Amino acid sequence: MIRHLTLFTLLAMATSLWAQPNGTGTYYQSADGKKGSSLKTAMYNIIKSPTVKSYDQLWECYKQTDLRSDGKIWDMYSNTTNFDPDKGHSGNYSKEGDMYNREHSFPKSWFNEGRPMYSDLFHVVPTDGYVNNRRSNYPFGETNGDTYKSNGSFSKVGTCTVSGYSGTVFEPNDEYKGDFARIYFYMATCYEEQIDTWSSPMLAGNSYPAYASWALQMLLRWAAEDPVSQKEIDRNNAVYSLQGNRNPFVDYPGLEQYVWGTMTDVAFSYDNYDDNVGGGGTGGDEPGGGSEGGETGGGDSPTDPGSGKQNYQLVASQSDFKTDTYYIMVYDDGEDGYALADMISSGKAYSYASVNIADDKITAVVNEDGKPHELYAQASNSAYTLYDVKNEAYLSLPSSDNALKTADEVTGNTELWTINITADGYATIANEQYPTRSIMYNTGSPRFACYKSGQQPVRLYKRTTASKITTTTTTTSTTTTTIYSIDGRRISQLQEGQNPYRILPKGIYIIGGRKVVVR
Repeated sequence: MIRHLTLFTLLAMATSLWAQPNGTGTYYQSADGKKGSSLKTAMYNIIKSPTVKSYDQLWECYKQTDLRSDGKIWDMYSNTTNFDPDKGHSGNYSKEGDMYNREHSFPKSWFNEGRPMYSDLFHVVPTDGYVNNRRSNYPFGETNGDTYKSNGSFSKVGTCTVSGYSGTVFEPNDEYKGDFARIYFYMATCYEEQIDTWSSPMLAGNSYPAYASWALQMLLRWAAEDPVSQKEIDRNNAVYSLQGNRNPFVDYPGLEQYVWGTMTDVAFSYDNYDDNVGGGGTGGDEPGGGSEGGETGGGDSPTDPGSGKQNYQLVASQSDFKTDTYYIMVYDDGEDGYALADMISSGKAYSYASVNIADDKITAVVNEDGKPHELYAQASNSAYTLYDVKNEAYLSLPSSDNALKTADEVTGNTELWTINITADGYATIANEQYPTRSIMYNTGSPRFACYKSGQQPVRLYKRTTASKITTTTTTTSTTTTTIYSIDGRRISQLQEGQNPYRILPKGIYIIGGRKVVVR
């Protein structure tokens, strides 16, 4: 009996540990059941007093915390840098791209260069030295960049356009606004007993809520519009290994809503966490939803995906783009091609698969794990649906952040896209619900997602493999017609007098040389 109870207990503990984010086990258990300001204090007691490295040691730490997949330094202030982790921080800078340095994203002057904040890895990040210098100690904010813009307007300095503050601010790129918001939530939590003595236009002079109203509302919105990325998860784990504490706002996406936002009256559950916290905090337009009424179209998904090797040709002009056709989406850096492939584990963006491009043509195995996903394009009024053949779902942008997701059905404008091919063969694929966001490729955090600007354009390649569709007749008095999938694969035969709409499952077929949609 004791042996069975012990086994049961171990299994229960294993299940509980498995349920925690990023293998954190019981790390956050003491915060269980807390709400609002009490939850923040509970988290403070968990993550306080980090064993930080010295300021000089941070160069070595960055090799564990801030390397891109190509071995270069991950820079969140510039999108045109390629810093060697060992050599890239030496020398001087006179322009963007010369060298990187250690940036107190929460400026050190705000906390009078106190310790341990001065070298806390969570907020001291590597950035381009020149852009960092232009940032100075300005608060984060949003601006039109009337004072300064980095290359490609990736980062900006200028008059704040956020209601409630009119001073000069530094605006990071959309891609990293959520990262910095979660860093600021960490700072207000880890240093709860000190932050009321710090000074900044963003701070309120107290321990809770800690931030001025205008800043808090902006940070909550930033966190919602730029969800936790794999980069942040990896960095959180790496910093934990170095200084022994974690950022709970990375481990529990949307936790800020439980502390400051719309969920302050809901108890936090460390092992049964609900991150379905809704939109961008308190205030602003609620994201999501489609247009009411009318026919959205595009609701018929193709069946029998065309797995295996296929041939593709660059869509070089608008006239080349056709509906009811298979495409792969590709970022071409001039030498290599990266095609939209499997969903990233967070389910909020697409990863890539390498493809070879020769004379604007691609031959590739598709619709398999780790291979490019075909997108089947169908017209829907003045827009299009893009059906991911491998995932059997439609590309969707369900909220105003950059998370490119999928939906099982077309419910409105969030699954509709306008597609325009430029004169140089790039595809501008903008969402109907959020038309300022289009699908681009992020080279710094390799993935396909939806951005307003600052990332790389994509191209579409159209499948050129012949379908070989024919109609056959038997030698007997009974006529049969071969049924093909939309990509030309033989499915079965339709006997004379049979109704395809009654015998075939939902999908798109070629019967007798014409397309038949079975709903």
